Amino acid sequence: MKLSEFLKKVEWLKSNHPYGGACIRINSENTIYIDPANLSEENTEKKADIILLTHSHEDHFSVETLEKLVKSTTIIVCPTDCEESLIHKDFDFNIYIAKLHEKIKLNRVKIEVVPAYSSTAHPDSAGWVGYIIELNGIRIYHSGDSGLTPEVNALKNIDIAFITVREPYMMSPKEVVQAAEAFKPHILIPIHWIEEERDDIEYILKNAPESTKVLMLEMV
Repeated sequence: MKLSEFLKKVEWLKSNHPYGGACIRINSENTIYIDPANLSEENTEKKADIILLTHSHEDHFSVETLEKLVKSTTIIVCPTDCEESLIHKDFDFNIYIAKLHEKIKLNRVKIEVVPAYSSTAHPDSAGWVGYIIELNGIRIYHSGDSGLTPEVNALKNIDIAFITVREPYMMSPKEVVQAAEAFKPHILIPIHWIEEERDDIEYILKNAPESTKVLMLEMV
Protein backbone atom coordinates (compact mmCIF):
# COMPACT_ATOMS: atom_id res chain seq x y z
CA MET A 1 0.00 0.00 0.00
CA LYS A 2 1.21 3.49 -0.83
CA LEU A 3 2.05 5.67 2.16
CA SER A 4 -0.32 8.41 0.98
CA GLU A 5 -3.20 5.93 0.89
CA PHE A 6 -2.36 4.54 4.30
CA LEU A 7 -2.33 8.00 5.88
CA LYS A 8 -6.03 8.31 5.07
CA LYS A 9 -6.64 5.45 7.54
CA VAL A 10 -4.92 7.23 10.44
CA GLU A 11 -6.53 9.63 12.95
CA TRP A 12 -5.32 11.55 15.99
CA LEU A 13 -8.28 11.49 18.35
CA LYS A 14 -9.17 14.46 20.53
CA SER A 15 -8.69 14.04 24.27
CA ASN A 16 -10.61 15.87 26.98
CA HIS A 17 -7.56 15.80 29.25
CA PRO A 18 -6.01 19.24 29.94
CA TYR A 19 -2.59 17.90 28.93
CA GLY A 20 -3.94 16.72 25.59
CA GLY A 21 -3.63 13.17 24.36
CA ALA A 22 -1.62 10.73 22.31
CA CYS A 23 -4.42 8.51 21.00
CA ILE A 24 -3.96 7.30 17.44
CA ARG A 25 -6.58 5.20 15.65
CA ILE A 26 -5.66 3.13 12.62
CA ASN A 27 -8.71 2.19 10.57
CA SER A 28 -7.32 -0.77 8.67
CA GLU A 29 -8.45 -4.40 8.40
CA ASN A 30 -8.04 -4.27 12.16
CA THR A 31 -9.15 -1.20 14.08
CA ILE A 32 -6.16 -0.33 16.24
CA TYR A 33 -6.12 2.21 19.07
CA ILE A 34 -2.92 3.40 20.74
CA ASP A 35 -3.30 5.05 24.16
CA PRO A 36 -7.06 5.74 24.08
CA ALA A 37 -8.01 7.94 27.04
CA ASN A 38 -10.57 10.67 27.73
CA LEU A 39 -12.18 10.30 24.32
CA SER A 40 -15.54 11.70 23.27
CA GLU A 41 -18.56 9.43 22.95
CA GLU A 42 -18.35 9.79 19.18
CA ASN A 43 -14.76 8.61 19.10
CA THR A 44 -15.52 5.47 21.11
CA GLU A 45 -18.31 4.22 18.85
CA LYS A 46 -15.94 2.22 16.67
CA LYS A 47 -14.91 -0.88 18.60
CA ALA A 48 -11.29 -1.95 18.79
CA ASP A 49 -9.67 -5.12 17.50
CA ILE A 50 -6.33 -4.24 19.08
CA ILE A 51 -5.52 -1.68 21.78
CA LEU A 52 -1.91 -0.78 22.56
CA LEU A 53 -1.16 1.00 25.84
CA THR A 54 2.21 2.60 26.54
CA HIS A 55 1.87 3.34 30.27
CA SER A 56 -0.65 4.05 33.00
CA HIS A 57 -0.58 7.86 33.24
CA GLU A 58 -4.14 9.18 33.01
CA ASP A 59 -3.59 11.12 29.80
CA HIS A 60 -2.74 7.80 28.10
CA PHE A 61 -4.76 5.24 30.04
CA SER A 62 -8.43 5.28 31.04
CA VAL A 63 -10.41 2.25 32.16
CA GLU A 64 -13.62 4.15 31.42
CA THR A 65 -12.55 4.69 27.81
CA LEU A 66 -11.42 1.09 27.43
CA GLU A 67 -14.80 -0.16 28.61
CA LYS A 68 -16.42 1.67 25.72
CA LEU A 69 -14.01 0.38 23.10
CA VAL A 70 -13.72 -3.33 23.85
CA LYS A 71 -15.67 -6.21 22.38
CA SER A 72 -15.32 -9.89 23.20
CA THR A 73 -12.42 -10.36 20.77
CA THR A 74 -10.47 -7.19 21.57
CA ILE A 75 -6.83 -7.76 22.49
CA ILE A 76 -5.13 -5.26 24.80
CA VAL A 77 -1.33 -5.09 24.80
CA CYS A 78 0.07 -3.22 27.78
CA PRO A 79 2.91 -3.02 30.31
CA THR A 80 2.42 -4.50 33.76
CA ASP A 81 1.30 -1.29 35.48
CA CYS A 82 -1.72 -1.05 33.18
CA GLU A 83 -2.52 -4.73 33.71
CA GLU A 84 -2.63 -4.22 37.46
CA SER A 85 -5.41 -1.65 37.01
CA LEU A 86 -7.38 -3.89 34.64
CA ILE A 87 -7.36 -7.31 36.29
CA HIS A 88 -9.49 -6.13 39.21
CA LYS A 89 -12.38 -5.09 36.98
CA ASP A 90 -15.56 -7.14 36.51
CA PHE A 91 -15.48 -7.18 32.70
CA ASP A 92 -13.33 -9.43 30.57
CA PHE A 93 -10.22 -8.22 28.80
CA ASN A 94 -7.93 -10.26 26.59
CA ILE A 95 -4.66 -8.89 27.99
CA TYR A 96 -1.20 -9.47 26.58
CA ILE A 97 1.70 -8.16 28.66
CA ALA A 98 4.16 -6.14 26.60
CA LYS A 99 7.72 -7.29 27.18
CA LEU A 100 10.49 -4.94 26.13
CA HIS A 101 12.08 -5.76 22.76
CA GLU A 102 9.53 -8.50 22.13
CA LYS A 103 8.08 -9.02 18.66
CA ILE A 104 4.53 -10.33 18.50
CA LYS A 105 1.93 -10.92 15.81
CA LEU A 106 -1.78 -10.33 16.38
CA ASN A 107 -4.39 -10.69 13.65
CA ARG A 108 -1.65 -10.42 10.99
CA VAL A 109 -0.37 -7.21 12.60
CA LYS A 110 3.32 -7.25 13.56
CA ILE A 111 4.10 -5.37 16.77
CA GLU A 112 7.50 -4.66 18.33
CA VAL A 113 7.71 -3.40 21.90
CA VAL A 114 10.38 -0.73 22.43
CA PRO A 115 11.48 1.21 25.54
CA ALA A 116 9.98 4.62 26.30
CA TYR A 117 11.51 6.74 29.05
CA SER A 118 12.71 10.26 29.76
CA SER A 119 14.70 12.12 32.37
CA THR A 120 11.56 13.50 34.04
CA ALA A 121 8.44 11.59 35.19
CA HIS A 122 9.07 8.58 32.93
CA PRO A 123 11.99 6.61 34.43
CA ASP A 124 13.62 3.75 32.57
CA SER A 125 12.99 1.52 35.61
CA ALA A 126 9.19 1.75 35.13
CA GLY A 127 9.32 -0.49 32.08
CA TRP A 128 7.02 1.72 30.00
CA VAL A 129 6.93 1.25 26.27
CA GLY A 130 6.45 2.54 22.76
CA TYR A 131 5.50 0.44 19.75
CA ILE A 132 6.54 -0.25 16.19
CA ILE A 133 3.57 -1.56 14.21
CA GLU A 134 3.88 -3.11 10.78
CA LEU A 135 0.86 -3.63 8.55
CA ASN A 136 0.14 -3.29 4.84
CA GLY A 137 3.90 -2.98 4.34
CA ILE A 138 3.99 0.23 6.44
CA ARG A 139 6.08 0.60 9.60
CA ILE A 140 4.61 2.95 12.23
CA TYR A 141 6.33 4.11 15.41
CA HIS A 142 4.47 5.50 18.43
CA SER A 143 6.89 6.94 20.96
CA GLY A 144 4.73 6.79 24.07
CA ASP A 145 6.15 9.38 26.46
CA SER A 146 9.77 8.93 25.49
CA GLY A 147 12.58 11.38 25.54
CA LEU A 148 15.42 11.35 23.02
CA THR A 149 17.05 8.05 23.99
CA PRO A 150 19.67 5.82 22.36
CA GLU A 151 16.85 3.42 21.44
CA VAL A 152 14.99 6.20 19.61
CA ASN A 153 18.11 7.24 17.71
CA ALA A 154 18.69 3.61 16.68
CA LEU A 155 15.27 3.12 15.07
CA LYS A 156 15.35 1.97 11.43
CA ASN A 157 13.02 1.88 8.44
CA ILE A 158 10.19 3.89 10.01
CA ASP A 159 7.59 5.16 7.56
CA ILE A 160 5.41 7.12 10.02
CA ALA A 161 6.63 8.34 13.42
CA PHE A 162 4.11 9.61 15.95
CA ILE A 163 6.20 11.49 18.51
CA THR A 164 4.85 13.06 21.68
CA VAL A 165 6.10 16.60 22.24
CA ARG A 166 6.39 18.39 25.58
CA GLU A 167 9.51 19.53 27.36
CA PRO A 168 10.75 18.21 29.80
CA TYR A 169 8.42 15.21 30.09
CA MET A 170 8.79 13.94 26.53
CA MET A 171 10.87 15.35 23.68
CA SER A 172 11.48 19.05 23.27
CA PRO A 173 11.01 20.47 19.76
CA LYS A 174 14.78 20.48 19.32
CA GLU A 175 14.98 16.83 20.36
CA VAL A 176 12.22 15.89 17.92
CA VAL A 177 14.30 17.41 15.13
CA GLN A 178 17.38 15.56 16.38
CA ALA A 179 15.40 12.31 16.40
CA ALA A 180 14.29 12.89 12.81
CA GLU A 181 17.90 13.52 11.81
CA ALA A 182 18.96 10.29 13.52
CA PHE A 183 16.43 7.70 12.30
CA LYS A 184 15.00 9.53 9.28
CA PRO A 185 11.30 8.60 9.28
CA HIS A 186 9.58 9.30 5.98
CA ILE A 187 6.78 11.12 7.81
CA LEU A 188 6.82 12.62 11.30
CA ILE A 189 3.58 13.54 13.07
CA PRO A 190 3.90 15.45 16.37
CA ILE A 191 1.18 14.53 18.90
CA HIS A 192 0.20 15.19 22.53
CA TRP A 193 0.67 18.94 22.11
CA ILE A 194 -2.00 21.51 22.87
CA GLU A 195 -2.79 24.82 21.18
CA GLU A 196 -0.62 26.83 23.57
CA GLU A 197 2.35 24.79 22.30
CA ARG A 198 1.79 25.43 18.59
CA ASP A 199 5.02 27.46 18.41
CA ASP A 200 6.90 24.28 19.33
CA ILE A 201 5.34 22.48 16.39
CA GLU A 202 6.19 25.38 14.07
CA TYR A 203 9.82 24.99 15.18
CA ILE A 204 9.73 21.34 14.16
CA LEU A 205 8.17 22.20 10.80
CA LYS A 206 10.87 24.77 10.07
CA ASN A 207 13.87 22.75 11.24
CA ALA A 208 13.17 19.11 10.38
CA PRO A 209 15.60 17.56 7.91
CA GLU A 210 14.63 17.47 4.24
CA SER A 211 14.53 13.66 4.39
CA THR A 212 11.45 13.80 6.66
CA LYS A 213 8.05 15.30 5.90
CA VAL A 214 6.35 16.77 8.97
CA LEU A 215 2.57 16.57 9.01
CA MET A 216 0.36 18.71 11.22
CA LEU A 217 -2.37 16.16 11.85
CA GLU A 218 -5.31 17.98 13.39
CA MET A 219 -7.31 16.15 16.05
CA VAL A 220 -10.71 14.74 15.18
